[in-house]
Amino acid sequence: MVESRLMDIQTEVRLMLKAAGFICLVAIGLPANLSVLLLFCRLRLSRGHLPPNDFILGNLAIVNLAVLLCRGIPQTLAALGLRHFFDDCGCKMVILGYRLGRAMSICVTALLGCYQSVTIAPSTPPWNTLKRWIPAHLPHAIIFLYGINIFDSYGAISYPQAPPANGTIPEYTLNLEFCIVVYPSPLTYVVNGVILTFRDVFFVGVMLLAAVYMLLVLYRHQQQVRGLKGASKASAGASQAVLLLVCTYVVLFGVENALWGYTLSLSRVTPAISDARVFFASCYSALCPVLIIATNRRLAENFQCSTCDKIAAKNLSTPGQSNISYITT
Repeated sequence: MVESRLMDIQTEVRLMLKAAGFICLVAIGLPANLSVLLLFCRLRLSRGHLPPNDFILGNLAIVNLAVLLCRGIPQTLAALGLRHFFDDCGCKMVILGYRLGRAMSICVTALLGCYQSVTIAPSTPPWNTLKRWIPAHLPHAIIFLYGINIFDSYGAISYPQAPPANGTIPEYTLNLEFCIVVYPSPLTYVVNGVILTFRDVFFVGVMLLAAVYMLLVLYRHQQQVRGLKGASKASAGASQAVLLLVCTYVVLFGVENALWGYTLSLSRVTPAISDARVFFASCYSALCPVLIIATNRRLAENFQCSTCDKIAAKNLSTPGQSNISYITT
């Protein structure tokens, strides 16, 4: 009786922490990613084009939204006590959306690091060729990455199911509470995990190589010039912003994959371990747009201008408000 009560208390505490954590991610991530996406759309419409860096960041905001919509909201609803709100088809769709969004998040971040590395590279013939070639082919690169990740996500179409009504979870199953992913055999369970881990490690390795190269170029430039000016200063600022995004992803990736490696050693994965892994996997999607707004000067200025315009419109529409006094202040 006492053990049963303790287990109930532990479950309640876990669900409360899970609900609070995912509510924070959704409350921060959805508005921030939508703001980034809408501001880039506004810049695209007003200027007729987006710089390559902003084009990549806009795609990053899209896949971050997919992660939060397909995993953050369902996890929040499950933590609040809702169950069985997806059937088998719904589970396949939402898990495919999450897997694809998460995979594209890591790939697009790696692409951003590579592009920024080429941008700040020395103006020598090989690098100049890449500097001219890459911006024109960024849409093709994004489409190619989508193709690879759709092919890698076959397990998200084959194995997800709605949770059973009797609550019995078979072995070698990832229990997400709102859905389960049932692998047909221990070999399939491990092979699928190893393939996804290898893909993630490869792109994180690309990120780290790009980050190390950027650090070396920036250090060498500072040693030569001592105080960057003009375009060089702008490139340095953009590179530092990309480095911040890459470092954030690498840290969260390390925590998530440590938990993922642990789950591969278990035949039954407890909900607490699964919740923690998914939480850290979703953190980047909520933090990324905040870092983008904080480090992208033009985006921050447009965001502030939009806020000022709304305040101005509200003040102008307030009865009894003097237009002259508003303008002079």
